[in-house]
Amino acid sequence: MVGQPESSSPSWFARLVTPPPAGHGEKDYAEEAEDVERAFQLADTVEKGNAREIATDFMQPLRRSSKLWRFNVVRSADKLQYRLFSADGDFLIYARINLEASQVGFFLYNPGEGENTLYDPSRPAFTMTHDKEKIEWRLISERCEHCTFLPRNVTCAAHGKQEVACFRQSRTPVGDGTMNCMDACIPGLYSDGSRVLWCPMLRKGELGSACEGDYEVQRLVTKQPQWNSEVESLVLDFKGRNIMASAKNFQLALQQKPQHVILQFGKIGPSSFSLDLRYPMSVIQAFAASMSTVFWT
Repeated sequence: MVGQPESSSPSWFARLVTPPPAGHGEKDYAEEAEDVERAFQLADTVEKGNAREIATDFMQPLRRSSKLWRFNVVRSADKLQYRLFSADGDFLIYARINLEASQVGFFLYNPGEGENTLYDPSRPAFTMTHDKEKIEWRLISERCEHCTFLPRNVTCAAHGKQEVACFRQSRTPVGDGTMNCMDACIPGLYSDGSRVLWCPMLRKGELGSACEGDYEVQRLVTKQPQWNSEVESLVLDFKGRNIMASAKNFQLALQQKPQHVILQFGKIGPSSFSLDLRYPMSVIQAFAASMSTVFWT
């Protein structure tokens, strides 16, 4: 199941026995030294069954279902830290907002766990950045599946890294109110169910630019709420969730099926939110979409 503890990635240990490519500098050797140290920490954690180094499970679309899979998000008091939990209360992903860097880091380890030694604030599994206007948001994977076992000097690390999702935001009037809107572009799926890897080394351009008319990209659009004159507010049906009024509430649907909700995010408490999704979205894509609403008012 998505989010369960995983075994370590072989790539961590491969670097211990693979000679560095020609042209390495002091920075490269310093990074490799850090990797070696982390590899030994990881080996100890693997023995305890607590290693969570493989991020691909979080990138896989959830299993097809007629119902939305339910998750919950808890926000810290300073509104800069968010934790994603399964419906059963299991920790899945930790997100931290860096306002100065205009980015959000996503980590597979929970820094709140007392004996957790593998959480490293400088090593997010995923990173999402936004532009100056906070309109364009881009989610990348820090470890590309295509480039995992390649020498560092020929990976996509210097070319933008593997893109996982792209979000564009806007505001539009509806009735007597104004709604926040989001368009999402995510890599598509092949007929055999495998994911399209949006890696620059596979001659992929910017995901957001390829969203229109590219069969390898799926586009999601905001489901428009209805104006309710009785409550004098925009309203959406959140499929059995008891949702509080919030500017951050939204639903996304596939562009070709605008009434078929794929993702919904809604406030359920002072510092808690529901996050529900279904195929073809993945957990990290949905969590990132919800995090891109942090500036919505």
